[in-house]
Amino acid sequence: MINNFITKKVIPPEKKMKYLITIPCVNRMERNALNVIHKTFEDFEKSNMFDSTINENISFDIVLFESGSKDLSYLNFLESYKEKAHLSVLYSQTPLNGVSNTLRMFVYIKNLPENYYDFVLWMDDDVFVCKNFIKNANTWIKNYANFSIFSSLYVPYNSSLIISKKYLQLAHLTDFIGTCCTIFKPQLAQFIIPNWYNPHFEQFKYNPDTRFRDSVRRKFPTVHKICVSFPSIVEHMNIGSSIYMNKNINKGHKAKFFVGSNHDPEYYIKDVPK
Repeated sequence: MINNFITKKVIPPEKKMKYLITIPCVNRMERNALNVIHKTFEDFEKSNMFDSTINENISFDIVLFESGSKDLSYLNFLESYKEKAHLSVLYSQTPLNGVSNTLRMFVYIKNLPENYYDFVLWMDDDVFVCKNFIKNANTWIKNYANFSIFSSLYVPYNSSLIISKKYLQLAHLTDFIGTCCTIFKPQLAQFIIPNWYNPHFEQFKYNPDTRFRDSVRRKFPTVHKICVSFPSIVEHMNIGSSIYMNKNINKGHKAKFFVGSNHDPEYYIKDVPK
């Protein structure tokens, strides 16, 4: 079963890839925080993500999972992106918290046609990305994403060097936090859903990040490490924790080393050399 995810094969550079970018979101002002999703999209655009002339061999759809906010006007800015991107919003008729809304995301992924997307990029609504993000992500994914059950381009936790690998590091699965850019194959969703409301997760009020991580651990107990990028090419805006329990302090995790919004690591030129 695990061989469906860890093929240990590099994807040919000439293969045209199709990605699903999923972004759970909510009107943060209804939870005593600031709305910043428009800033995330501004950074996407700044990174040339919507420029098809630069990303001609990459196809991606963006799906936002709106959590049942009362006021949806915070998403009005998306009108300016509809002609630039394959973009859609899935609304909820009832208010959802982060846990239930993320489960809805996994159910959506599970019900997709088989092999419709190569990989899912699960992203937060409050991130910065490097210049030419999707082009760099595409090259990194082709080289490394088939070597672990899921991987990450945002690394706020400890990771270790692999000799002869400049842009790849390994991290212990138990250390995984922060889903600002988590990469996995759509087939993985079917194994996440059954464990989502595990009694242990409920008792200790696990957040979506840890429910995802420990669902993988329970289903695939032999998996101990994941592939992560070095440097991080995605960064958290560092305000997400202000939503939790209606905190007023803007405190959150940060990448160990973010390459920067204005910097292009040029993986696609170097083809991620040893």
